[in-house]
Amino acid sequence: MSRLIILLFYMTVLSAKEVTSIYLVDGMMCGANCPAKVEQALKGIDGVKTCFVDFNSKKATVTYDNSIIDKNTIAKTISNKTYFKVTDTEEKPRSFFNWLFGRS
Repeated sequence: MSRLIILLFYMTVLSAKEVTSIYLVDGMMCGANCPAKVEQALKGIDGVKTCFVDFNSKKATVTYDNSIIDKNTIAKTISNKTYFKVTDTEEKPRSFFNWLFGRS
């Protein structure tokens, strides 16, 4: 019985889908405060794991659990909390299963 529980736990971990989306953030004027505002807008949002903002490219890279939050909600949250125009540029699926078996 305990083996079954352990197997189910690992299957859940392997099937969890972590997604990384890249957003174009238009309207940032400074290299210090504006990226920090975008990162702060997503801090504490359920499902968002990481957020990195590059001022030079005007892009925010956000890693999140798509079973909890979707990419449109993330874009709306950034826009509402910062007043920057945010558009989704691309999405890179990254699951542990794909990483383990070398699939992209």
